[in-house]
Amino acid sequence: MPPHRLCALAAALLCAAGCTEKLESVELPGIDLPGLDWPKTSAPAAPASAAPRAQGAPSAAGAASAAPRPPGAPRAVAAASQPECDELPSEEEERRAQLPPLTALGKAAPTEPWTPPPYEVLPGVTLPAPIAAKLERIDRGYARRTREHLVITSGTRDANRQARAMFTKLRLGEDLLKLYRNKAAVQEITKAYRASSGKPPEQVVAAMEAVIQDQIDRGVYVSAHLRRGAVDVRNRTMSPKEKRAFLESASEVGGVLVIEETTPAHYHLQID
Repeated sequence: MPPHRLCALAAALLCAAGCTEKLESVELPGIDLPGLDWPKTSAPAAPASAAPRAQGAPSAAGAASAAPRPPGAPRAVAAASQPECDELPSEEEERRAQLPPLTALGKAAPTEPWTPPPYEVLPGVTLPAPIAAKLERIDRGYARRTREHLVITSGTRDANRQARAMFTKLRLGEDLLKLYRNKAAVQEITKAYRASSGKPPEQVVAAMEAVIQDQIDRGVYVSAHLRRGAVDVRNRTMSPKEKRAFLESASEVGGVLVIEETTPAHYHLQID
């Protein structure tokens, strides 16, 4: 048998044994053997790292928390890259923006004998009574599973609290057009901010509040927290196991849409 036929036969045997990795760039002479598919030479295979991620598959950053989900448990919906949900500035940030402290911080005034919930509520966060009751049920389920309690970082806001938050962000140099999805609403509010520049902070906030309240009356919400039932829960300190426990606890209560926000990291809840 001629040498080139022997080489082709040897290559064919290697292919049949599964050893095709080194043959993809080799030109093989034509030889017909039954049951044998020759390797394609038109385009080399892409490396594993370049393979596109399947739609719906978890990213590398979220792989640690992609664990089996109990039946009925809600999946945390990934938020859009630019959320309508914004966290309130801290008290220190408000001091730097020269805003006087709020006179009424915390939970809504109770109408009947009431004890503080086991979960933590940051200063400035207001929770309507029906929302607070559902959060307490979620927290009890979460504590039963983890022996930990939830931290509520933001709740339902009125126009004044939203105006204070946006005033503080502007004073500290934040670009609101990058933070909020509704650019037209942001521009209306920042126009009021600029028109009142030079006035005391309370008057500037009042001008911004009037614009935000007008937007709400028209059904426009620059932040999701202006809608009743919006709540943020801190999750940056949660382990993957604790995140699963939270989702299971929210599922037990029902009527809760969980959205996982990443900037900053937290769970945004829309509670019916």
